[in-house]
Amino acid sequence: MNRFFCYLLISFISFAFVGNTYAKEVKGDIYPDKTLTLYKKKAINIAMFLPLAYDKIEELDFTKFNIEEKKRIKYRCFEYITFYEGARIALEKLEAEGYAVSLYVYDVGEDDINQMKTLLAQPELKKMDLIIPLVFQQSFALVSEFSNANKIPIINPMSSNYSVIENNPYTFKIQPSDIADVETILRYIKNNFPNPNITLVFTPNEKNIVEMYQKGIEKEGWPWLGLDYNKYARRLFEKVDLSKDNIFISVVDKGNYKLNEAYANTILSQLNNKRNLPEVNLIAQYSWLDFPSIDLSLIQKHNFHFTLSYLNDYTNANFADFVKDYRHHFHQEPDKIYAALGYDIMMFFVPALSQKGKKFIDEPNVDRSKFMINSFLFDRDDAKNGWQNRRTVVYKINDYKIISVGR
Repeated sequence: MNRFFCYLLISFISFAFVGNTYAKEVKGDIYPDKTLTLYKKKAINIAMFLPLAYDKIEELDFTKFNIEEKKRIKYRCFEYITFYEGARIALEKLEAEGYAVSLYVYDVGEDDINQMKTLLAQPELKKMDLIIPLVFQQSFALVSEFSNANKIPIINPMSSNYSVIENNPYTFKIQPSDIADVETILRYIKNNFPNPNITLVFTPNEKNIVEMYQKGIEKEGWPWLGLDYNKYARRLFEKVDLSKDNIFISVVDKGNYKLNEAYANTILSQLNNKRNLPEVNLIAQYSWLDFPSIDLSLIQKHNFHFTLSYLNDYTNANFADFVKDYRHHFHQEPDKIYAALGYDIMMFFVPALSQKGKKFIDEPNVDRSKFMINSFLFDRDDAKNGWQNRRTVVYKINDYKIISVGR
């Protein structure tokens, strides 16, 4: 085991288990972290299920410095630990605000159903005020059933699938659904383009999203064209108007990486080759930026926009402050999503639970935007279902940089 890993592991342990409160490991890999002692109305008990692969640490071999390349296969303990690290930074700040939290961290496989059943039988689980499982669908379903039976709020941090909140009023889905993205984009257009003219590019696979856009666009009374790209690709510029703000929204998903990459390049090429085309604003998926063959000069030229709930946005003052704390504690940069997500979840839910008590489950929203990287706004369409976050962010490529331009 080389010096780098020893230092990283020591940094993790020294921050995770502060003082003399580190409890002896018990069967089931539970690590009670009771470091917060100040009280504000009520102490909060939180259970966090993470695939840390703690029992595999001694098997790690760093003879080659290739953590990023192999972490999903060999170094699983690095995949989700940043979620915990972000949460711990938040808990340290919440302690200064006067809140008290006992955090129970459970090491469980992403899809280890049997292990999850064993952990849910632990008697302390029924005393929790909040459960955060960062696990796959089947394991999450088990925890959700437990949550509903015991009336304990549960957070799904990663899924955008609406089904995770169905038939459990105690569920909170952090990742916005398609409707939140649509609403955010339409709100951004309304606030930034006085005379919008929209071309919506789709295939039959995106029928539901198209209907959401159609409803919102027609409500505003904006001129628009819905274009089935499979049939009418040659008519892409049919409704371009030199006197208006021309906006192209692509919701096309071809079903796999290579086809989507080819499609993205084709659209950009069509925009670039069109003679006398006025300035346009292109709105599409963030994944376009990951395609190795994409021409970034065309991304820049056509004012590429996308929505995303989380991104390492250094122009966000709250994120910049978070990065400083993260560097101080862990001597590295946070990952793309998990660290900031863990931080925001704690910064929102601990005060909300503490301040609202039993009213929280029916009125969960509090304004914590001054303290969070990206704030949450929850709603639900049926009292029998859970809550979904409706806040996402619009980003734009400007001078080859990603900047946030709307929420």
